[in-house]
Amino acid sequence: MKLFGKKNETKLDQLDQAEKAVNKGLTGLLTKAFVGKEQMDQINSSIQNAKNATLASEGAIPEVATATVTAIQDTGQLVNYDPMVILQLNVVEPGREPYAYRMQTLVSKLQIPRVGDVIRLGANPADASQFVYLGICG
Repeated sequence: MKLFGKKNETKLDQLDQAEKAVNKGLTGLLTKAFVGKEQMDQINSSIQNAKNATLASEGAIPEVATATVTAIQDTGQLVNYDPMVILQLNVVEPGREPYAYRMQTLVSKLQIPRVGDVIRLGANPADASQFVYLGICG
């Protein structure tokens, strides 16, 4: 029995609701009043990273580059028990020379990349100049 039609919501719908709750209406106003700007930026960044991870897991973001992990650092943040990490990468895009790139991303705790691993990158739907982590190659 479906009460109030909440059973068929996708993960993206739920993330949109979370973003609205944090940023709009009375709840958003109270959140902004009691939480500092830095923490609000972290909350919004975590929601955006979770949206990108959901899109990537659904195959909605095409692969545009690969990269070799040169360093990894834990930020201490968790989203649904998955860690947020900072990756130092050596990116290889078709038709370009390899270059260094740094990104903060959400990774599955089952597939945390290690130094030397090759990962897949997609174009960020919100900002084409940035990448989205798509997972480990292979």
